[in-house]
Amino acid sequence: MGSLDKGGYHDTLPSKSKSLLQTLYGEDGSVDEAVITCHMTNHATMTAVEFPEGAAWVNSQPLAIHGNLKGRYILLDFFTYCCINCMHILPALHQLEQDVPEGLCVVGVHSGKFSNEKNSDNIMNAVSRYKITHPVINDQNYDMWNSYNIICWPTLVLINPSGKIVLISIGESDVDKVCKFVKDLVRISPPTELLPLSSLQDTVTMVTDGAEKSDSVLKYPGKVYYHPDSNTIFISDTGNNRVVQTNSVGEILNKYPGPESLQLDSPQGLLVYKGWLYVCDTNNHRVVRMELERGGLEVVCGTGCQGHDLEGGKLGPEQEISSPWDIEIVSLNSYPGCHGDLLVIAMAGTHQIWGFALTDVVITFRGQKMEHEEGKTWRLAGNGEEANKNNSYPHKASFAQPSGLSYDGCKYVYIADSESSTVRSLELPSFAVKNVAGGGLDPSDLFSYGDLDGKGTAAKLQHPIGVTVLSNQTVLVADSYNHKIKVVSAKSRVVFTCSQIAGLSEPSGLSYDKQAGTVYVADTNNHTIKVLRENEGWDSSNLSVVDRARHTRNTGVSWVLKQADTKTVTISLTFSRKLNSSASSNIKITRYTQQGREEEEVPVSDNVLELPSLDSSALNLLITLFTCSEDGACYMDKYLHRINFAEETDGVQVFKPEETVVVNLN
Repeated sequence: MGSLDKGGYHDTLPSKSKSLLQTLYGEDGSVDEAVITCHMTNHATMTAVEFPEGAAWVNSQPLAIHGNLKGRYILLDFFTYCCINCMHILPALHQLEQDVPEGLCVVGVHSGKFSNEKNSDNIMNAVSRYKITHPVINDQNYDMWNSYNIICWPTLVLINPSGKIVLISIGESDVDKVCKFVKDLVRISPPTELLPLSSLQDTVTMVTDGAEKSDSVLKYPGKVYYHPDSNTIFISDTGNNRVVQTNSVGEILNKYPGPESLQLDSPQGLLVYKGWLYVCDTNNHRVVRMELERGGLEVVCGTGCQGHDLEGGKLGPEQEISSPWDIEIVSLNSYPGCHGDLLVIAMAGTHQIWGFALTDVVITFRGQKMEHEEGKTWRLAGNGEEANKNNSYPHKASFAQPSGLSYDGCKYVYIADSESSTVRSLELPSFAVKNVAGGGLDPSDLFSYGDLDGKGTAAKLQHPIGVTVLSNQTVLVADSYNHKIKVVSAKSRVVFTCSQIAGLSEPSGLSYDKQAGTVYVADTNNHTIKVLRENEGWDSSNLSVVDRARHTRNTGVSWVLKQADTKTVTISLTFSRKLNSSASSNIKITRYTQQGREEEEVPVSDNVLELPSLDSSALNLLITLFTCSEDGACYMDKYLHRINFAEETDGVQVFKPEETVVVNLN
């Protein structure tokens, strides 16, 4: 729960509101209608301040509390879209809108914490991501915030049909009681003479259909994971509530989970461990896993409901957790007195770092030995307070919405701690918490952010969400609200911006392909995966994710791979359409050799090509063809084919038998 100490209405009303809710709804949940009537008559005397003129609106025409909304109940939700506590109350508000379709208007008052959040386009993307359908006003200058003297996010303000303030509720803990109170009020004292909301709201297409506008298969991808064993990329397709697996050129190979299993809700962090895909099922408040070959979903930890436990200790599916945002694998076997595999969880909802024992785990440090059986889930670091407090005793440290994790394979797990705008580290095996870069010196100051290269706390970030370790203690950071990628030297704590990378929009996830020197970036608001190449000075391009099941057509092109000697591969291409001589058809060849991965691009100007194999164990051939039919229609198509070579025979590497492939391109 973020805060700005402004003082105001809360000096008089919230204490009464709190006691009112406690009086109304005891343990049995019964309601005292006389108390409600008395409160409405004697205490709802403060007139609500009107919406400011000229403010930008999302999902609606401009509204007026004492104008076109008069006569109905109005519930103002003061929020900022970075805030996990604000996200937590959205399902309850959505259900309330379903339960009270007439007589109530929920209005989101977006008073952004970060400068990036004051931009209306960014707010529109957030509204789309969170599937908010009610009106939202951009309170970018804090006009509403100051007029109502709000002190923290989220805060709910209930206004009655006469335009008087009935209730102010601070934080997320009482949202269910507030919703019940609203429903009881509407039942006891129903509003009259209402204008239909349909005449007031003017749904903005670009808000609800942002990804469709970009013609992308993905929708607000949150995290990405490169799997070296299969040379494939797993993407949390967050807005579509799924995970997709693609090959290196973006063709979708698999979608998770399967149609007959439990479904995901806004998945985030993910990784592969021993043939299982582990995923943060964030809005379902659980971590799940899916077998790669079958796709069925199993719960690793979490009950499916938001938890408030700050300690843990139960076995996985019995342990309630809150908004897990990222995960990382740590092997403890190299540390003295320790062993086992640990799944580290960035528990954004409780501002902590948790652990799940993938095997039996033993941790020994400072003479203390802690044993955790396989399947146990427990707190590793963080006391649950939202703050920027570093401490060598991990349970005394505080985080502020940790959202990204990356292990260096040696000593540190690096953390993107979003609300403190810092990169921090978890030292193994003590789990001591240290600052690496960003933030301020005051642990309670969660507003020390900016866009500044420098060292340690002199460097400034703005709500970073993703991290990945490169090599030599270098950490790449998705500085999300600055729309940048930054490099941090973990040893010197110096931060500098990758100025070559442009056009990002709130990047949220990073994953490193060490062998190729490639970083994959979840470029969230652009609905794409960006590919950065380290050896080209962080040159960038987009991974064009294509769903072959959705975009397949027969181009009438076929090609034959013929067995040759050990030096060359001969490819014969046959066309039913003519090559477009004004365009550059080509074959991009990726070779996998003992020295690593090599790439080459060969132009296609004829139907027979001889490609050197260079003793490869495999080739990826990405064919890009520009062709035209007799009626003058022209096409650009791509097809990827992987060629695996046979085992050596008498010391000579030979090809597999001749094969013919009919190309159905995307």
